[in-house]
Parts: sequence; C-alpha cells; structure tokens
Amino acid sequence: MNIYYTIEAAEAILPKVRPLLESARRLKQEIELIAAGYDYDTVLLEQEKPRINSLGAKLTRKLEALEELGCYVKDLDIGLVDFLANFEDRDVFLCWKLGEPRISHWHELNEGFSRRQEIMDMTQLDLEFDFEMPLVEQE
Repeated sequence: MNIYYTIEAAEAILPKVRPLLESARRLKQEIELIAAGYDYDTVLLEQEKPRINSLGAKLTRKLEALEELGCYVKDLDIGLVDFLANFEDRDVFLCWKLGEPRISHWHELNEGFSRRQEIMDMTQLDLEFDFEMPLVEQE
C-alpha cells in the first residue's frame, strides 16, 4: 500500500524520520567499519559475524520503521529520503535530505536526486483574473 503525502504531512513526520535515519546511518557505518577492519583477515571477520548480524538486524528494523512511515530511503550514506505525493494528477517524489530544515524539493518518480527541483509556492502564480474584457463596438 502506497502512502501519499502532502508537503505539510511529510514535514510533520520529519521529527520521527530524522532520528530513525540518523540511527540507520550510524549502524551502517559501524558495520562497514568492522568489515573494513578485518578486510584481509577472514578468521577475525568470522568471529565478528554475530556482532555484524546483530547490527544488521537493528539496521533492518530502522529501515522497516521508515518504510512503514511511507519513506523511500534512496541513499543512506547522505540521508536521502523521498515521500510519494500526487501533483497535477501524477505521482512524484517529495525529496528531503538529512540536514535540510524542511522539504523544499521534488522530482519525478523515474528521476533521482540530481534532477530534483525546488518546490515553488504556486499561490504566487495565480493567473486567474476576475475581470471582463470590454467589448469594442464596431462602427
């Protein structure tokens, strides 16, 4: 089941998303650090396997919690999360990066971070006019 967000709703859950994402990033970094430390020593790496598996299970739970919130974790290293939204009768992603104070970008579903665009305040683009053109009488 897909969860659709408005900008306001996505920003409202950022206080839940931020600590989960930060924790997931730390767990991933810890796993990578352990693995890198024993890169050429398979015996010692095997001894660390229970610890790595435990950290991996915690990481999985954090990612599942983010998924349950409707987040699409796109890049854990930089803390990139997308939220599904509907704009002009099509699905798009609201794009947020850890460290950004609010959600200010979006991109198409088939595009990524490099193609994200700034969200404009559409009320500034109100092009509806409430006046009538005067009729010109012909002579």
